[in-house]
Order: sequence, then C-alpha cells, then structure tokens
Amino acid sequence: MVSTEQKQKYQAYAAATQTVARTKQIVMLYDGAIRFLQQAKEAISEQRIEDRYKMLTKASDIIMGLQSCLDFDSGGNVGRVLYNFYSTIDSRIFAIHRSSDVEACEQVIADLKRMRDVWHEIDQNPPAEIAPVTQPKVSNGDENITISA
Repeated sequence: MVSTEQKQKYQAYAAATQTVARTKQIVMLYDGAIRFLQQAKEAISEQRIEDRYKMLTKASDIIMGLQSCLDFDSGGNVGRVLYNFYSTIDSRIFAIHRSSDVEACEQVIADLKRMRDVWHEIDQNPPAEIAPVTQPKVSNGDENITISA
C-alpha cells in the first residue's frame, strides 16, 4: 500500500517534471548521484556496509535512469558518448561495491562533478535555437509559387 508521504513525494516529482527545465532536471539528478556517492564514501570509511550498499545502489539507479532517457535519434553522437559515459560510471560504481575503495569513489564523484558542471553551464546558457526553415514564396504575376528544396 502506498503511504500518504510517498504520494506527496510522487506528486512533487510529477509537478517538477512539468515545471523545471530538462537541463535543470539533469543537473539535479547529477547532484543526487554525487550526494549518494559522497554518503557511500563516508559509509565505506566508517565500515557501514549496509549503508554503503544502499547509497551506491541509489547512485547507480540515477545513472541508469539518465542512460535510459537518452534519445539517440535526436542526440546523435552526443547520445552515444553519454551512453558510454553512463555505462562506464555504472561499472565503476559496481566495482566500488566489491572493493570498498574510497579513492575510486572519489574519482567517480570527480568525474560526475565535471559532467554536472557542463550540464549546469548548458542550463544557465542554453544554446540559441535555430529558427525553423521556411519556404520562400516567389511571385510570378498574379500567382504564388512555393519553392521547396
């Protein structure tokens, strides 16, 4: 059974997806993954195995969610690069599950922060949209002829 608190969280999330720009959503997801990895790093240092597992799993879930939302038709080469990036990050998180390596965790955090900063820059300074291409109309006397390429 779904609790009232869970319903409220879902409703807040659903509202955010309608009101927050996609690039801002991506930045927020990166922030969440980074936060979970930092908490996992602390759990590793304190030998809290269960907490380490939970935080690494949450970070991995975010990364896999980002990967599953890629649009290869519109994204082209960027989509493939991001797919490979997310695959590599997820593999590295899985390796941390096995090794409990704090330094490896710090490296993943650093890589995610760099990518997060790129998305933040895109969010703050979106590229100019290309104006839609219109077909010029050529007048030949009284009739209008539309030229198309």
